[in-house]
Amino acid sequence: MALNIDHLVIEVTRKCNMNCEHCLRGPSQRKTIDNNHIYKILQLTDNIQTLTMSGGEPTLAMDSLEQVKHCVTYGNCNVNNFYMVTNGKSINVEGLAFWANGMRNACDDNEISAIAFSFDQWHKKTLDWKQEEKQNRNYYNLKEKMEYDYGVTDNGCGDFVCKHSDEKWSNNTLISEGRAIDIGARKKDVEYFGIDDWDGTGDTICVNDTELYLTCSGYLVVGCDWSYHSMDNRKDIRVAHIDDINCTDDLIEAIKTHNKKEEYVGWA
Repeated sequence: MALNIDHLVIEVTRKCNMNCEHCLRGPSQRKTIDNNHIYKILQLTDNIQTLTMSGGEPTLAMDSLEQVKHCVTYGNCNVNNFYMVTNGKSINVEGLAFWANGMRNACDDNEISAIAFSFDQWHKKTLDWKQEEKQNRNYYNLKEKMEYDYGVTDNGCGDFVCKHSDEKWSNNTLISEGRAIDIGARKKDVEYFGIDDWDGTGDTICVNDTELYLTCSGYLVVGCDWSYHSMDNRKDIRVAHIDDINCTDDLIEAIKTHNKKEEYVGWA
């Protein structure tokens, strides 16, 4: 069977250069994903609508980002869009622009592809005025680099280099996970996948409604808004470990098995 995934998230690292009180991930960890896990998940999948690189701070794992780009460029998986959020604190603008342009060239659509910067009250609390000035400078320098070196300004829906968050966000928008467990107003519930038979033949399965998330530790979990502790310890959100998946049919069966945990009624 073939597998189409609406939204796949790859957690490339758990390292971070900030210590934000609102972070749902929790304390950073000195972990970076095994490149073989990146290769494997992209080999098991035939089509991805949106591929997101997550962290931690993903730009602290440029080798892993390069592995993603290599697999998307030369592998058999068709990726339509990519997305990544950075805090922008200490990025290499030239290197990130080169990577982002390569990812754009490897993707088929790029209607919603973007590099987004986090600008909000919680990130600002961890920055002194010089660091805040540098974050803003990195943002505008990357926009200019993409425009003047690669001719990229927008993605069809807005700016390619854009703002992910702003100062209008409040504790009511935070999920009660990780460092935000005591200040977040939103409780995270276990999610289940939508599973569709693409053409009615059973030959192509489409997974949608929520994200399939590959953690830095190699676990596949349902949804992306979890702390590291939850992703590593909660069996109710765990789909499988990537090392236990040998073929696409195994991955499809693991996704179906997760849905059956709560007698979820979907296509089967």
